[in-house]
Amino acid sequence: MSKFFMYDSELQELEQLMMLVPNFLPRRSGVIVVQRIRNEEVPSGFERDYEHITAYCSSNTSSRVSNQIAIGDINYEEIVCSCFEKCESHHLNVRLGDLIRSHDGELFLSPKHRSRFQTVCRIQNEAIENRSSAYLATLFLLTADDNLWCAAKDHIYRDSFDFKKMHLHGINTDGYAIYQMAKTIHCAKEYIKLNEISDKHLIGEQAFKGIINSILIAKYGASMLQANC
Repeated sequence: MSKFFMYDSELQELEQLMMLVPNFLPRRSGVIVVQRIRNEEVPSGFERDYEHITAYCSSNTSSRVSNQIAIGDINYEEIVCSCFEKCESHHLNVRLGDLIRSHDGELFLSPKHRSRFQTVCRIQNEAIENRSSAYLATLFLLTADDNLWCAAKDHIYRDSFDFKKMHLHGINTDGYAIYQMAKTIHCAKEYIKLNEISDKHLIGEQAFKGIINSILIAKYGASMLQANC
């Protein structure tokens, strides 16, 4: 999202809220709790690339896991664990555990989300199997939130997205996080950080679900959208 001066300090969460895009609607009201998160020791040989969210979005549609998804020989928990097996973030792993336990077999956030996604695919008249993983994951995110969809719908093209023309008036924190994750996947550049995604005080459960499922789509492709897991 933003590059913070107060990163890894007691004021980080407060600065995150101060740096939000103008005209945001707050996701929820309440007391801001500022806390220090202890730096964990990095084990020797740890692949530091996995501290960045982009590392988890790399397409791997020819992998064993992708093949298992295609034939229905793997469940949601196994897919998530495979994707994030190198994750060393305690906070993210806790949220992933909660997501797995609450999984109801539905990848989309709502019937409206599914309908919007499928409508775009139908209008474009292109089988999802022929689309890139990154395109599908980006479209999945841009159709997830009502206000984000209103901003994005006229700037979605067959092979690209025009983020510069998406005006985010009235969007809340969760919608903005989803937007930044969509940019991250589409541009292969980090616009949202792993510690921000991990923060349950910053990003709500539905937005977190959408972000994680978009990462699974970016990594494993169209088979993830057709999976029965």
